[in-house]
Amino acid sequence: MRRTGEFVTADDKTIPAQEEVVLSEGARRRVEELLEEEEGVHNRYAGALAAIVTALAVAMSLFHLYAAVEIVPAYILRPVFVAFSLVLVFLMFPAAKRFRHRLMWWDVIFAVASIAVVGYILYWGDELGDRATAPTVTDQVFGVALILLILEGNRRSSTWILPFIVVLFLAYALFGPYLPPPWTHKGYDIARLTGSLYMTLEGIFGVAVDVGSTLIILFTIYGAFL
Repeated sequence: MRRTGEFVTADDKTIPAQEEVVLSEGARRRVEELLEEEEGVHNRYAGALAAIVTALAVAMSLFHLYAAVEIVPAYILRPVFVAFSLVLVFLMFPAAKRFRHRLMWWDVIFAVASIAVVGYILYWGDELGDRATAPTVTDQVFGVALILLILEGNRRSSTWILPFIVVLFLAYALFGPYLPPPWTHKGYDIARLTGSLYMTLEGIFGVAVDVGSTLIILFTIYGAFL
């Protein structure tokens, strides 16, 4: 292919160069639209905000590269992975398209709340899991907060489908005694749900987060680096 003046020639075909540029621009926009359909609408920041988001992503990468070499306990590694992920989601994905490319005050609150609920886990350490069968009111508040943050982060980064399914399962657990047979069961209260989902390594911080924080993220970093 060679360019001659305002035309591009290839295999005995002559194409106006301007038309080629228009088609390339249209294809680029179409690719971006397809990516947004699959991955959600992204924020694109400039200046200090872009530097902050980049620094957080680099910090997350370095932490998990360190965890791949040195031993980091699961009760630290998994919550930190979730905290980094939620903070980046709330900074990079707007609550709605009309807020795109702007950091809103609620995004900051959600990001700080994500750090707080995970910091609470790190503060108590193993002791938090020891009282999972009888969580305090504070434990339950932080547990419910993390569940809501994950649902909102999932809604932003994907669609309503997965959060809707999760809400159905949570509702089934909570309102089991009021369901007709054969769906009825004795039910699970907030204390038992938060104790299992938030305070142990079998709920939110179970197998999926384990694989994500030890294997998947390393392949993601490797691919991004390439």
